[in-house]
Amino acid sequence: MATTTATITLSSTDLLSDELALVTSCTLTKTTTSTGIEDTTGLNRKKITSTAKGTASGQITLYTADDFAAIPYLYIKNLETTVGNRIFIYDDTSTNDPIQFQLDAGDWAFIPMHGDKTYKAYATANPTSIEFMVMGQDQ
Repeated sequence: MATTTATITLSSTDLLSDELALVTSCTLTKTTTSTGIEDTTGLNRKKITSTAKGTASGQITLYTADDFAAIPYLYIKNLETTVGNRIFIYDDTSTNDPIQFQLDAGDWAFIPMHGDKTYKAYATANPTSIEFMVMGQDQ
């Protein structure tokens, strides 16, 4: 059993009237158990060359529906440094391919996903470099 812990720290001295110092973490486990997740797609670095949703060529498939049981977790980072070079992640399983979220240059996310959806990415610039990994419980 692997032990995987996700931790996020948010801090600011001037965002709120008081100093912000928030730290939270969780241990990633298989659904309805205390057993740690054991499967991953591995850490990937790729270039997105598609600048339009629904274009088969040049998009990156981040996760294919039902690859993992229950809740898969997505880590993704936009490796670009030019502000405005965004990545859009959308649900390719649903009608009209709704955009789920976007990441500007340097942004990253750690997201518990809905396991029965296929998530793909396109970008505003060609090419746009990304880093991503999915963790969870294999089917």
